[in-house]
Amino acid sequence: MKIKKSKHVHHERDYTPVVNCKLTSRRLLCGTETDMQGVAVGVAHPQKVDIEQMAYDISNATTATPTDVKLVWDALRRTIIDALSHGNRVQLDGLGSLTMELSSHMGPTPPTGKDVCISGIRFRPDKHLLDRLADVKFKVEGKVRQPLAAPELADALYEYFETHDDISVREFARISHYATSTSYAKLNDYVAHGEMERVPRIKGCYRPTPGHFGRE
Repeated sequence: MKIKKSKHVHHERDYTPVVNCKLTSRRLLCGTETDMQGVAVGVAHPQKVDIEQMAYDISNATTATPTDVKLVWDALRRTIIDALSHGNRVQLDGLGSLTMELSSHMGPTPPTGKDVCISGIRFRPDKHLLDRLADVKFKVEGKVRQPLAAPELADALYEYFETHDDISVREFARISHYATSTSYAKLNDYVAHGEMERVPRIKGCYRPTPGHFGRE
């Protein structure tokens, strides 16, 4: 590794950043049996910070070159993937931990090793990270829309299934203006009443049964 002249090291920010965000045009119903409500908010214009930008910033704060940083990152990335592939939990001090999320779609039948697959990577933030982000201020814009009533939701689903074979929980939440947890509960209600069924081997995906939502 090349040694450069010492640079001024930038420590934690000493100012409070302000993030522009927008309402996602829906009011959340926090659970199916509660009067609590909230509003879904997302970053208005999210910008991507890639390894090129981070390598440049780290280089300015340390004696490492951008190339050094990218080489270390490449080795770190491969080390993290290898650790996860062996079923380990990866602890990134000050940031959080990474673990594999697994699933099996065998229903009531006990799964075998061949039936289990990875469904995602779970990131559990560290308390230090949450404390640092607690100081962030937000500027909100946009209007709130009420969740669709039952007749309106049925009409929206009829229209949706004219061009789609199935629907995800996330897409259902977008259409209905419900929270994700409420959308999941509502879709499971449709399953319990025989109006929908889960798509095999695809997590969080549902499709209408014959005779419902315009399906013959």
